[in-house]
Amino acid sequence: MPRECKTQYSRGTDARFMRERDYASARKRVKLSKTREGHVYEIPRDFAEWLHARRERRNLSLGKSFHEQVARWKDETAHWSSETKAIAHASYLRIIGLAKESTGHEIERLLLRELEADPDLWFAALTAVTGEDPVKTEYDFDESVEAWLAWGRDKGII
Repeated sequence: MPRECKTQYSRGTDARFMRERDYASARKRVKLSKTREGHVYEIPRDFAEWLHARRERRNLSLGKSFHEQVARWKDETAHWSSETKAIAHASYLRIIGLAKESTGHEIERLLLRELEADPDLWFAALTAVTGEDPVKTEYDFDESVEAWLAWGRDKGII
């Protein structure tokens, strides 16, 4: 008796098959309802809840990453006298980079809360993330902190 030979799919065919399967699966999860204007697709409630939970998990991981980088930055730069070197530290730059993962001003909120709790050199990070600078050149450190906190309150971030 001859052996059965399983057909091997090429990469392109496999990818197309997977796309078609995913599309069919997605179509089953979306229910179609009729309105006066015609057909409207409604996203099921569980998908909306999943999306919300995903955003919450992202914000939790964003907060965790933020606090880890803050701790590392403070630990490794506490003895440095150069502000320029301190804000060029990799952890400080990573904190600024977290802005791309931030939703709803979360990174700004974290920075402002950190500035409020333990004032430090967060002005450059806040300026980089927000694109704004409420600090005037004649302000000293404490006035700069208050300017940023007032800015955050005015914007409804804190």
